[in-house]
Amino acid sequence: MATSEESPLPPHAFDLYLVDTSTAIINAWKKELSKLPEKLSPTDSTECLKVQIHNEPFQSLLKTKEIDCIVSPANSFGLMDGGLDYDLSEYYGGVNTLIPVVQKEIEKEWCGEQNVGTCMLVDLRNLIKQLPSKENYPVYLAHCPTMRTPKALDPCDDIVYRCTWALLTHIRNHNARLFENADKKNKKNHYVFEKHQRINSVICAGFGTGVGGYPEITCAKQMMLAVKNFVEAPANNETKEQNDNSEGWGSNWLIQWSYARRIESSVQSLFRKNYQ
Repeated sequence: MATSEESPLPPHAFDLYLVDTSTAIINAWKKELSKLPEKLSPTDSTECLKVQIHNEPFQSLLKTKEIDCIVSPANSFGLMDGGLDYDLSEYYGGVNTLIPVVQKEIEKEWCGEQNVGTCMLVDLRNLIKQLPSKENYPVYLAHCPTMRTPKALDPCDDIVYRCTWALLTHIRNHNARLFENADKKNKKNHYVFEKHQRINSVICAGFGTGVGGYPEITCAKQMMLAVKNFVEAPANNETKEQNDNSEGWGSNWLIQWSYARRIESSVQSLFRKNYQ
């Protein structure tokens, strides 16, 4: 997704590449994506989140795409030596290279134990300088623990929804802060980024479907619901919903109980339906 100095993209506009080698989750993603608004398609001109699905290893996609961020569906302690995390560590020089960098950030932000269902961005640019230049390295790692330590996940938990929501909103906030802190030159809409760079694209596999054994269909439904709710969130739309003040208070509230209940109902409905 390209950006323009004269007309920068809104912070919630970036490309989400859903990448996995499991045919089951690929098919489930495609089915759920087909139910979502057309503006999520890369061919639509609306400036918002765009979703693409790729049935291949992340290493393969990185040979053809410039990607800014890659997701680690990790544990709370940054111990990236198993499953997909091991593959990520190997891509970035091995477990003894990547793990210390990630754990340093967890130590700083979370006292060494990151909460499950949250997202933390790790800047890998200094690490990448030490690696072979022939590879295409995403400069940010989104560390999103699906579990405190490796275990089977409860298929009736909304952990996948929470991780997906945390990922999308954290990238949005990262992009938003760049513009808030940017210097402007000559009173034009020209932004200078010195410390960080905008995230225009992110690779994400299915949350919890590896070591966690989370059902692929359930995972796909929760991830796509989070995508839908993110794209339709009032904060990401110029046209705001009219406040429902039928309850008699909160006319100046940004979110009303009617909206909150609708979101909660959408999440809970996933567990009331037959996935077959």
